[in-house]
Amino acid sequence: MRLVWTLAPILLLAACSHPESGMEKSRGNLTMGGVQTKLVDGSTTKAQVMEWFGSPNLVTKTKEGEIWNYTRQGTAAELKNSSVGFWFLVGASGSSTGFAQSGSYSFDLLLRFDNNDVVMDHKVLQTAF
Repeated sequence: MRLVWTLAPILLLAACSHPESGMEKSRGNLTMGGVQTKLVDGSTTKAQVMEWFGSPNLVTKTKEGEIWNYTRQGTAAELKNSSVGFWFLVGASGSSTGFAQSGSYSFDLLLRFDNNDVVMDHKVLQTAF
Protein backbone atom coordinates (compact mmCIF):
# COMPACT_ATOMS: atom_id res chain seq x y z
CA MET A 1 0.00 0.00 0.00
CA ARG A 2 2.91 2.32 0.71
CA LEU A 3 4.09 1.89 -2.87
CA VAL A 4 0.69 2.99 -4.18
CA TRP A 5 0.68 6.11 -1.95
CA THR A 6 4.24 6.88 -3.02
CA LEU A 7 3.53 6.53 -6.75
CA ALA A 8 0.09 8.20 -6.79
CA PRO A 9 1.35 11.82 -6.43
CA ILE A 10 4.08 11.24 -9.01
CA LEU A 11 1.61 9.82 -11.55
CA LEU A 12 -0.84 12.65 -10.86
CA LEU A 13 1.83 15.29 -11.47
CA ALA A 14 2.96 13.57 -14.65
CA ALA A 15 -0.60 13.46 -15.97
CA CYS A 16 -1.14 17.15 -15.23
CA SER A 17 2.13 18.30 -16.75
CA HIS A 18 1.34 17.08 -20.29
CA PRO A 19 -1.77 18.80 -21.63
CA GLU A 20 -3.26 17.02 -24.62
CA SER A 21 -3.57 18.85 -27.89
CA GLY A 22 -6.00 17.72 -30.57
CA MET A 23 -3.14 16.02 -32.38
CA GLU A 24 -2.06 14.11 -29.26
CA LYS A 25 -5.61 12.86 -28.77
CA SER A 26 -5.63 11.45 -32.31
CA ARG A 27 -2.38 9.60 -31.63
CA GLY A 28 -4.34 7.53 -29.12
CA ASN A 29 -6.07 5.92 -32.13
CA LEU A 30 -2.77 4.48 -33.31
CA THR A 31 -3.36 0.88 -32.28
CA MET A 32 -3.44 -2.42 -34.13
CA GLY A 33 -7.25 -2.32 -34.02
CA GLY A 34 -7.32 1.24 -35.34
CA VAL A 35 -5.00 0.35 -38.20
CA GLN A 36 -6.96 -2.78 -39.12
CA THR A 37 -10.37 -1.09 -39.08
CA LYS A 38 -9.44 2.22 -40.74
CA LEU A 39 -6.66 1.69 -43.30
CA VAL A 40 -7.61 0.34 -46.73
CA ASP A 41 -4.78 0.02 -49.24
CA GLY A 42 -5.67 1.72 -52.51
CA SER A 43 -8.35 4.06 -51.09
CA THR A 44 -7.27 5.67 -47.78
CA THR A 45 -5.89 9.21 -48.30
CA LYS A 46 -3.19 11.21 -46.50
CA ALA A 47 -5.86 13.55 -45.14
CA GLN A 48 -7.70 10.61 -43.54
CA VAL A 49 -4.48 9.23 -42.02
CA MET A 50 -3.66 12.68 -40.57
CA GLU A 51 -7.15 12.93 -39.08
CA TRP A 52 -6.99 9.46 -37.52
CA PHE A 53 -3.37 9.25 -36.36
CA GLY A 54 -1.94 12.80 -36.40
CA SER A 55 1.41 13.78 -37.88
CA PRO A 56 3.95 11.04 -38.62
CA ASN A 57 7.28 10.83 -36.81
CA LEU A 58 9.22 10.57 -40.08
CA VAL A 59 8.45 11.34 -43.73
CA THR A 60 10.59 10.10 -46.62
CA LYS A 61 10.02 11.26 -50.22
CA THR A 62 10.52 8.79 -53.08
CA LYS A 63 9.87 8.80 -56.84
CA GLU A 64 6.59 6.95 -56.25
CA GLY A 65 5.35 9.27 -53.47
CA GLU A 66 6.05 9.33 -49.72
CA ILE A 67 6.66 6.90 -46.89
CA TRP A 68 5.29 7.86 -43.47
CA ASN A 69 6.54 6.26 -40.27
CA TYR A 70 4.67 6.32 -36.96
CA THR A 71 6.51 5.01 -33.92
CA ARG A 72 5.20 4.52 -30.38
CA GLN A 73 7.34 3.12 -27.58
CA GLY A 74 6.84 2.97 -23.88
CA THR A 75 6.61 1.00 -20.71
CA ALA A 76 3.63 -0.31 -18.83
CA ALA A 77 3.57 -1.04 -15.12
CA GLU A 78 1.10 -3.08 -13.14
CA LEU A 79 0.85 -2.79 -9.36
CA LYS A 80 -0.45 -5.77 -7.45
CA ASN A 81 -1.57 -5.54 -3.85
CA SER A 82 -2.53 -8.17 -1.31
CA SER A 83 -4.13 -7.33 2.04
CA VAL A 84 -4.83 -9.55 5.01
CA GLY A 85 -6.83 -8.35 8.03
CA PHE A 86 -8.04 -9.76 11.32
CA TRP A 87 -11.06 -8.36 13.13
CA PHE A 88 -11.59 -8.76 16.84
CA LEU A 89 -14.38 -7.50 19.07
CA VAL A 90 -12.76 -4.12 19.74
CA GLY A 91 -10.15 -3.39 17.09
CA ALA A 92 -8.61 -4.36 13.77
CA SER A 93 -5.20 -5.44 12.64
CA GLY A 94 -3.89 -5.98 9.13
CA SER A 95 -0.93 -6.24 6.83
CA SER A 96 -0.38 -5.43 3.19
CA THR A 97 2.18 -6.45 0.60
CA GLY A 98 2.61 -5.26 -2.94
CA PHE A 99 4.85 -5.57 -5.97
CA ALA A 100 5.19 -3.98 -9.38
CA GLN A 101 5.53 -5.72 -12.71
CA SER A 102 6.61 -3.81 -15.82
CA GLY A 103 7.28 -4.33 -19.51
CA SER A 104 8.08 -2.40 -22.66
CA TYR A 105 6.28 -2.15 -25.96
CA SER A 106 6.98 -0.83 -29.44
CA PHE A 107 4.50 -0.11 -32.25
CA ASP A 108 5.66 0.96 -35.73
CA LEU A 109 3.41 1.75 -38.68
CA LEU A 110 4.89 2.29 -42.15
CA LEU A 111 2.63 3.74 -44.85
CA ARG A 112 3.58 4.05 -48.52
CA PHE A 113 1.65 6.72 -50.46
CA ASP A 114 1.50 7.12 -54.24
CA ASN A 115 1.81 10.49 -56.01
CA ASN A 116 -1.97 10.98 -55.66
CA ASP A 117 -1.67 10.85 -51.83
CA VAL A 118 -3.40 7.46 -51.54
CA VAL A 119 -2.05 4.61 -49.39
CA MET A 120 -0.42 2.01 -51.66
CA ASP A 121 0.37 -0.40 -48.82
CA HIS A 122 1.24 -0.46 -45.12
CA LYS A 123 3.12 -2.60 -42.60
CA VAL A 124 2.86 -2.86 -38.81
CA LEU A 125 5.61 -4.04 -36.46
CA GLN A 126 4.48 -4.60 -32.89
CA THR A 127 6.56 -6.00 -30.03
CA ALA A 128 6.12 -6.41 -26.30
CA PHE A 129 8.79 -7.53 -23.87
